[in-house]
Amino acid sequence: MPANQKHLSSPGQRILKITAGILGGFFVTIFFHNALGSLLEQKGALIITTAYTSFFLWAALLVIAFLAKNGWKVWGIYLLLTLIFGAIIFLNK
Repeated sequence: MPANQKHLSSPGQRILKITAGILGGFFVTIFFHNALGSLLEQKGALIITTAYTSFFLWAALLVIAFLAKNGWKVWGIYLLLTLIFGAIIFLNK
């Protein structure tokens, strides 16, 4: 039995969601952990916990991208978060 068409995304939106979830989520995760590292004095504990939390954060961002209705909004939010975390990194150097 095929899925109801009103619940499915168009192919363009599906591609936007996939790329936002994989690439955008990866960039947000990396920039978040780098910004956190630039704010903290002791970086030893951050390096250890980043190995675990980066995967969980990336997976959560991937799921959030698929739950959204519009892939452009997801890309916009992820780019905005990346720019905010990048500004934090730049200002703390």
